[in-house]
Amino acid sequence: MSTEIRTLTLTLLLATTAVAAADAEIEFPAESARPVVVTATADDEPPVDTVQTKVAAPVAVKNKPWIEPYGAIAGGMHLQSLHQPAEVKTSGQNPTVAVSRLGLRGGVGPYVTFASEFEASLGGPLGYGASVWEGQAALAIRDQFVRYTRAGFSFAAGRIADPASYDYVSSHLGDLLYSDLYTRDPLLYSGADRGNGLFGSYAPNKYITFAATFHSTNPTGITGTLAIGGKLQPFDRPFYLAAAQVGNSQNNLPDQNLHIYFGSPAVMFHSEHLEAKAEIQMYSLDTQQAVDDDQTIRGYNLRLGARGHLTTPIGALSPFANVSRNRNEILDPTDSKYRLPDLFRSYTFSVGTDLDITKHAGLGASYSMVDTREPDQHVREHYLNLGTSYWIEDSVAVGVRGSIFAQQISGETMTTGARSVFVTARLMLN
Repeated sequence: MSTEIRTLTLTLLLATTAVAAADAEIEFPAESARPVVVTATADDEPPVDTVQTKVAAPVAVKNKPWIEPYGAIAGGMHLQSLHQPAEVKTSGQNPTVAVSRLGLRGGVGPYVTFASEFEASLGGPLGYGASVWEGQAALAIRDQFVRYTRAGFSFAAGRIADPASYDYVSSHLGDLLYSDLYTRDPLLYSGADRGNGLFGSYAPNKYITFAATFHSTNPTGITGTLAIGGKLQPFDRPFYLAAAQVGNSQNNLPDQNLHIYFGSPAVMFHSEHLEAKAEIQMYSLDTQQAVDDDQTIRGYNLRLGARGHLTTPIGALSPFANVSRNRNEILDPTDSKYRLPDLFRSYTFSVGTDLDITKHAGLGASYSMVDTREPDQHVREHYLNLGTSYWIEDSVAVGVRGSIFAQQISGETMTTGARSVFVTARLMLN
C-alpha cells in the first residue's frame, strides 16, 4: 500500500506542474445556478443541468473592465422526524431555514477574470444553528480567485472549486443550495473539493478538458479533507482534529500543527448528449508538524461520474451516476509515531435523474450510499431525496422535497436516521 501511494503521489506532483488550465471560466459554485429548463420536443436540445460543476462554455471577450453580481438566496420550512436509540434524549425540530450566497465577478482586459463570493450558512446540516446576533452568524468564504486565460490554457489561484470533484446531482433537489444533511454530506464524503489552492486546465477541443488542482494548506482549508478517514482521538476523522481548535484558541484559528498536500489530475468530457469526468485525488497529511519522527497519512480517492441528456415523450430526462473509492493509511489513534497495518476504506455511490416536464416545472430524484470500513467498525449511510420545483419567474422558484437519512453501524441492531420535508422558495441571481 505504501509503495503504491508513494508512486501515485509522485505521479500527481509531476502532473500538477505539467498541466495548465482551461479555456473556460471557473464559475461560481454550480450548485447555486439556475437550472436551464426547456419544453421537451424532438427538435430541442436537452437542458443542461447547471447543478454539475462542469467547465462553462467560453464567454465573450470583454476588453474593458467589467463587474457583475451573482448569488442565490433560499429559505423555507423544514419539517423533521428523528429515529434515534432510546438513550438519546433529543427530538425533532421544525425550523424555518435560510441560506444565501452573494458575490461579485468580473474581468480586466481580454484575459483576466476574477470572482469573490460569501455565504450566510444554513446553520449546520439540519439548520439548527443559524443566528444573526452576538457575532454567531456563520459567514463562510467561498470563491475568491483570479484567473488568466489565453490560447486554450487557463490558470487560477485563490480559493477555488475543483469542477471534476463534484458529483452530478439533480437541479430540482437544490432548494437549499445543497447545504443540508441529505444533499451536502454525500458530496463531501465522495471528495467534493473547494479551498485554497491552484487550478489549471487545457481544452484541446470543445469536448475534452484536462485539469489539475493542487493544495498545500491546513486540513480545514479544503473540503476534500472530509474523505480521509481513521480515528485520531477523540475524533472520527482528521479534519475534525484540526477544526476542534476553532473558537477555542486565542486567535480562533484551526490547529496549525496539521498540514496537507492534496492534488487531483482529472479529465472531463462534454457533448450534446453525454457528460463524464474522471479524477484521482492524492494526498499526504501530517498531523504533527512539530514532531519530526511522526508518520503521515497517505492515500488516494478515485472518482468517476457520468450524465446523459435524453428527450422523451414526457419531457427532457437527465439520468446520472457517480462512484468514488478512497483508501488511506491509519495512524495509531493516540500516538502519531506509529502507523497501523490496516487501511481506512470507503466508497460512495449515487444515482438519480432530473425530469423537466415543462418549461417551468420538473421532478428530481437521487439515492446515495456512503460505506466506510476501518478496524473494528463498518458504517453504511443511505440518503434518499425526491423533490419538485416550479419556476414562477425566470429567477424565482418554489419547491417541495422529501428526504430520508439512514445509518447502519456494525454491532448495533438499530438503524438510526431522520426523515424531513422541505417547503422552500429560492432566488437565483446569475
